[in-house]
Amino acid sequence: MKLLIFLPILFAFAPLTAFAEQHTATVGDSLSLENFMQKNNIKAEKMRDGLFCTTITEGSGDALRQGEYVKIRYVGKLLNGKTFDESPVGEPFVFQIGYRQVVTAWDMALVRLKIGAKVKLYVAPQLAYGTSGIGDVIPANAPLIYEIELLEKLNHAQYDAHMRALEDKERAAFDERMKGQFETDKQIINDYALMHRLKVNRSSTGLSYIVTKQGTGELPKIGSQLTVHYEGMLVNDKIFDSTTNREPFSFTLGEGRTIAGWEEGLRYFAKGTEGFLLIPSKLGYGATPLDDGKILIPSNSVLIFKIQMIDVK
Repeated sequence: MKLLIFLPILFAFAPLTAFAEQHTATVGDSLSLENFMQKNNIKAEKMRDGLFCTTITEGSGDALRQGEYVKIRYVGKLLNGKTFDESPVGEPFVFQIGYRQVVTAWDMALVRLKIGAKVKLYVAPQLAYGTSGIGDVIPANAPLIYEIELLEKLNHAQYDAHMRALEDKERAAFDERMKGQFETDKQIINDYALMHRLKVNRSSTGLSYIVTKQGTGELPKIGSQLTVHYEGMLVNDKIFDSTTNREPFSFTLGEGRTIAGWEEGLRYFAKGTEGFLLIPSKLGYGATPLDDGKILIPSNSVLIFKIQMIDVK
């Protein structure tokens, strides 16, 4: 197995609407929306085929234009009233009008509105998620209702500042989750060592290792070419990969070809050394699950490796 590193990447995640594409839908889809509006006695302005707008509050100032950044609050609902998406409390959504960052209906409707406006949009599927839908969240050919409040127009500098603040917030939240996961992993490693009567050595990174047979020669360092037989297990002792019936794995230490737990832990294994590495998830595959059809490692998994260092050059 090629034990590749998977690094967590932080994104300022856009809401569900940001991943919409325009799909072809039938005329009947638009008519079903109009039938719903007639049946429920909904009064709305027809902006174009498949797009209707009820104004709750008029805005003020100049109307928004294509290319401008706007901060909004929104709720998206199906015709049965079920909410499928909404902006989090205290975290308005920001996007650039007319650049397909949102469903087509938003780009069409918001350029006619002013800051401060509150509207309700009735959207046929061809201007939203079309014949594809979104998994189990939005059915195919589903008309949608959006309640939108336009909060603020941003210039480029304000938009950049908003995105930096959002990224900082996401990073802080991620770091907090990783801190909690690390504490959990340390307890799992302690419990595993006690259950298997392993007397481990611990490093400041959270890695634990045990040498059961001491080898000879110098310890590996950056640039050393290592040849290793290994058996990888989860904490339930289920083997997810092994070189037992194949050639040992060879690589150069420090080139980033293996997970961080190996890069650190194998430096304790001279030629001929045997033992174990107990690796917290942050030094393994982290929150990224690994499933290539042959190897399955769930997210946030503590990894146990039985190691036999064949050669160090």
